[in-house]
Amino acid sequence: MSRHVIGSVVERKTTSQPTAASRFTAKPGIGFPAVQHRSKSAFTRAREEATVNNADARRNEVPLVVPTGELQLPPTAKTKSALTDAEDLQHHISQANEQRLASMKPEEIEKERKAVLEQLGSDAPDLLRRVREARERKRAREHPQTTEAEGKVTTTEQTEIPPIHQPTPALPPLGARPGILRVRSLESVPQNGKAITFVTSSWNLIDSKIAPRTASSERSCTRPSSRTGKKIRFAEVTPKDIYIYESAPVSPKRPILALPPPPEKPDNSVVSLGTFKGSVPSKRPHPTESPSEDKESPTMTTDDSRLEGTPEYIRRRYFPDAPENDPNLEWMRAATSSDSSELRFDLNGAPISPSLSETLPSHLGLHHHAEGNRAGYTLEDLFLLSRSTVPAQRASMLGVLAKVAHRLGAQAKDGNFPDKLPELAGKEGELRKRILAAGLSAIGERGGVGAMAVEVVWECLVAWNSDTTDIDGIELHLAPDVMSSTQPEQLLPIIAGTLAQASLPRQSLEQLLAIVYRFAQESNELAGSIMATPHLVPAIIQTFLLTPIPPKDESVLPDPMALRLLTILASASRSNALSLLEPTDAILRFATLLPDSSPLPAPLATSLLIQTLRFYRVLACYGLYSHIATSASLYFSALSSYILSPPSLPPKTLSQLRAAWSSLLEAWIVCAIDPHATTPPHEILWSQVIAWSWESEVRLFRKDLTDADQDWELWSAVWNVEAAWLEGARVNGVKGGEKEREEVLELVKPRFEAQEGLDRKVVRAALQAVKQRLDILTIGGPGMEKVFKPVVEPTHVLCSAIRLWLACLPPVKDVPLGSPPFTLPFEELSTFCAELVAHPVWSLPEKCGMYLRVHLRPLSSLLAYFHRLSCHIPGTGSDLWLAQGLSIVTRLIPGDESAAIAMKESCILPATSQIAGFQVQLPSIATDILKPFFRHTIRPNPDVYISPLHVTTESICHSTTLRLPGGTLDVLEEEAKTGLPLSRDWLTAPLTHLLRSGTSPVFRGLPIGWDASEVDVVRATLLLLQVSRGVLQRWRLGVYALGPAEIVFACMRVCMLEHGVGSGASGMDSSAEVFRDDAVEKLMGWLLNPFTPKRLPTPPPSPLPAVARTETASCLLPIPTPQNYLELASQTYLRQTHTPFYQFYTDLVALYSAVSFAHPVFGALLLPPLAMRYPSDYRRLVWCEAGDGSSATSGVGDGVAFPDVREYLYPVESDGRILGAYLQALLAGRNAPQGFLRLVAVHHIACTVWPDLRRLSQTAEDGLRPKLLRLLLNRGDAPAVREVLLYRQSPSGAFLWPPSCFEGSLGDADRAERIEHVRNVISGDMAERARTVFEQKED
Repeated sequence: MSRHVIGSVVERKTTSQPTAASRFTAKPGIGFPAVQHRSKSAFTRAREEATVNNADARRNEVPLVVPTGELQLPPTAKTKSALTDAEDLQHHISQANEQRLASMKPEEIEKERKAVLEQLGSDAPDLLRRVREARERKRAREHPQTTEAEGKVTTTEQTEIPPIHQPTPALPPLGARPGILRVRSLESVPQNGKAITFVTSSWNLIDSKIAPRTASSERSCTRPSSRTGKKIRFAEVTPKDIYIYESAPVSPKRPILALPPPPEKPDNSVVSLGTFKGSVPSKRPHPTESPSEDKESPTMTTDDSRLEGTPEYIRRRYFPDAPENDPNLEWMRAATSSDSSELRFDLNGAPISPSLSETLPSHLGLHHHAEGNRAGYTLEDLFLLSRSTVPAQRASMLGVLAKVAHRLGAQAKDGNFPDKLPELAGKEGELRKRILAAGLSAIGERGGVGAMAVEVVWECLVAWNSDTTDIDGIELHLAPDVMSSTQPEQLLPIIAGTLAQASLPRQSLEQLLAIVYRFAQESNELAGSIMATPHLVPAIIQTFLLTPIPPKDESVLPDPMALRLLTILASASRSNALSLLEPTDAILRFATLLPDSSPLPAPLATSLLIQTLRFYRVLACYGLYSHIATSASLYFSALSSYILSPPSLPPKTLSQLRAAWSSLLEAWIVCAIDPHATTPPHEILWSQVIAWSWESEVRLFRKDLTDADQDWELWSAVWNVEAAWLEGARVNGVKGGEKEREEVLELVKPRFEAQEGLDRKVVRAALQAVKQRLDILTIGGPGMEKVFKPVVEPTHVLCSAIRLWLACLPPVKDVPLGSPPFTLPFEELSTFCAELVAHPVWSLPEKCGMYLRVHLRPLSSLLAYFHRLSCHIPGTGSDLWLAQGLSIVTRLIPGDESAAIAMKESCILPATSQIAGFQVQLPSIATDILKPFFRHTIRPNPDVYISPLHVTTESICHSTTLRLPGGTLDVLEEEAKTGLPLSRDWLTAPLTHLLRSGTSPVFRGLPIGWDASEVDVVRATLLLLQVSRGVLQRWRLGVYALGPAEIVFACMRVCMLEHGVGSGASGMDSSAEVFRDDAVEKLMGWLLNPFTPKRLPTPPPSPLPAVARTETASCLLPIPTPQNYLELASQTYLRQTHTPFYQFYTDLVALYSAVSFAHPVFGALLLPPLAMRYPSDYRRLVWCEAGDGSSATSGVGDGVAFPDVREYLYPVESDGRILGAYLQALLAGRNAPQGFLRLVAVHHIACTVWPDLRRLSQTAEDGLRPKLLRLLLNRGDAPAVREVLLYRQSPSGAFLWPPSCFEGSLGDADRAERIEHVRNVISGDMAERARTVFEQKED
């Protein structure tokens, strides 16, 4: 049979325009194959690759084919056009199948039919029918003219198709899996269900024997010669080799066709696609091979057949010149399994267990190109993919990170969170920063990526601290490091641009608003940054407030959160409030459109109205925008009528609306008291307030009030309005507002004094509620915000009631008060305030978050109001009032500066020596000279004025902020915004300014006429210390007095003042030291006297076992506190200069040696740091480094010992150098220390030497003990030797003072043990001398 030689098959281009150059190179890189575009055929790719490699150029024109014989086409070919490649392939397969079926027996056909049904399932006939119908429809569309003729042709009339001038049919491309050949369809499967076998005839259309191979024919051959004439067989598939997914395969549009197994006999025409090793996995396998049709390498050997399909096989075949461990070929290596214990997440942010991650199918989207074959994403995978260049993938990963952040935030707030991730416990803070950084990197993007980035940032900043969203009135300072990592100076402009363009969904825009609100909550500095960001606040107002009214169908509604943001921005600083005055007129729309006539939903309109009134109140607290009460009086009159109607609102909402309106009226009334205090002046006048009769309107709220707790907020607001009205009438009314007071008392007095009076019931119910809620308040633990908040409302009620009581008092210039304006539970209030001062609730913010201090504000205000009320209660003397003031002033918090200053000047400074009961007459001491020092202590920064809880005429003029400072209390004085709460040693503040007079701001701003010497200031300070301790101890409030360590350190600072400055009123020469002044010396002696060791009666010895004595001695040491430990007591003074107390003590010892001349009080101050609880450096400084110790210890006397002298004796000294100094001081003869210091030296030497006392000194060197004993007996005088030999002391029981500890009789066993010890250590005359001492004592 004649054949034609088929030349090059050229794929013609449909257009002459050059195609765009690919951004991937066609030449393979180093170790990585070139990107193969599936849109190009294998012929085109081969031609382009040859062009790039500068190979022999193929011809562009179609080569001329010379036939060797006449081509006879079959009859069917004459009636239709040339077959396409796919149709030609289908025709061949159909003919082969028909021939095979004709030669098979019925039994064989039935067997094959069962095999096909077993492989394809029971629905195979329906599948084949649908395939056949689809094929026929396709042919009808493509060849409508030949469809009828083609249908009459049967495949049995022809057994062989001769070659025609058509492109050689290309084999379907191989799939990514080794050993699997993918076909485009199952069209060749017959519909009758008979068994079929897919067999292809030899496609060797080029016979080298008949047609010689020319150069042209060689170039036109695109298939490798090694595959010419080979047969392709399909593997036999069993049900075990196929995994059926429950929902869908990996790629539903790409059906998979398995291959039959190779024949048992070797057949060179069969091409092997690799040997599958192992079993079919249940999870998605990671591809390890890339199929190719390249020519087999000639270097392959028969041994390589065993490696076929492995990475090494691929390297040898396709990269023969590459070394075995070439890192550029790592992509072929099998993927290493990741750590099975590593936490993985699904697309909902839920954790996936390791066992489940191995079995999940791949169509769930949990398998990705990251390392490892397990389902799910690790945190590192999420962080990596969140930076993907594919927007959909990046958005998806950011969404997962947002959900993970939500879980971490809930876990950080609640350790018992049900969905807790134990693997990430303790790492929440670090992961929060990383997740936040991932969101910030994409927050400027548009579309889904930007929306997901906003959600990530919202979860990390807002939802993480969701329990603090409703907290205002304080800077949160919850996470300064997290907030600074957001770089607000770059983030806020991005948010401004996004809001202005509205380029994200509404939900994302609302989340951006919440993020800005969280920034404003954090600190006043960030609130200022928000105001300084261009176009940010206008964009917020335009987007969330200035929406169309009435709203359109597609328009959005106003958001009350935007008004809350404006309120918190204005409360942050006066400058912010001034900047917000311009857009304030636009917000008036929510006050003019009342809820019953507003086109907005009633709940939304009411919420907007409440927030608007609160915003106007904040402005009024600065004295700003109060003119709106005049310019919009008609609208506010209508609003007042609407509130009094009453409207059809829920009870709680109505109460909130009335409370907001009443609070605004209170602020406007205060602004009208002094028209010069507003900005600008005269914005509102007292005459206008009288004309509007606001106080009368507010009184009408009483008719709807009950004593239930849901009305307490409104009760407090009503009483505050009446109190503000009376305070203003006292200033602007006739006769100090006498008529106004009578009108108010006529109304409220029966309500407070009647047994069934409603006001009386409210006060008593609120007092009882505060007591109960404070008793059950849990100190520490999560959720303190919810536990603490119920205490606030009843405390506000008590504050308002006492404020109203004080406002009903006549002016100070009038006659003294004869009877109280109305009755309050004075005794119960006094008892409760005494308990409140000592309640541990004041330490709660330091344990659970400083932002909780805002809930202490009503409690501290209650104490301040009660102190003002207490002096009017009969039976309250000046000493009790002073004791109350000294205890209450330490509980005041920021915002109470005015109350603290008033308390200090009216109560504390007028204290005299007669109040303390001094028996010795002192020179006249003026304590009012200390006012400048205490004013600076309470308000150290003149540029910061925090508004009080209830505004005053002074506060609206001077307030710089309405919010309390947050953050830690441990800040330097120059950085502090306020001096409250006062430290324990606040009374010693004048001494601090004296020691730093060169840099003290007080001395740079002393008032005109202030003239006092250094000695005068010291006298006044010491007098206050003595008076305060006396009255506090008298009224059993000694816990608020200074402790021993604090008193000692105050006296140390006095001694550090070397010389007096000027003569002043004291008449003292400036050349003398301050501590030598007679009054100063007496006052210091009185202050230190309670801590001087006393000679107590000698108790009987109570010996204990050694172990018991050691344990008792260790248990005697108290916990170090500022009251009993000098290193802590000195921190208030020394932390400003970062000076350690040891350095201060070194300077004190040097000054004592230089100028004291054995001053007794000065010397007594050196003793406290010599206690055994302090480091040995202090003892070494005094005993060793000051010569022989005599110069440093002379004149010390009994010194100061607190709280127990045993602190100086136990544990026994183990430092050999200090023990040698003790002994050397005892051997100094007449210069030896006396008193308490001698007892300390003898005690440590005796406990080191004697066996019965040695058990308390386990750390002393063994070789040191005999040396000390020899030196004592050789060089010691009789008193020193006798005291050491006969010393006895017990670490428990009563302390033995000299001479009892030196003269007490030793037990027979102890005396015999000591005598024997002396004989073992020393012999001769010294041993005899020691024995004589023991025998004399015995006689």
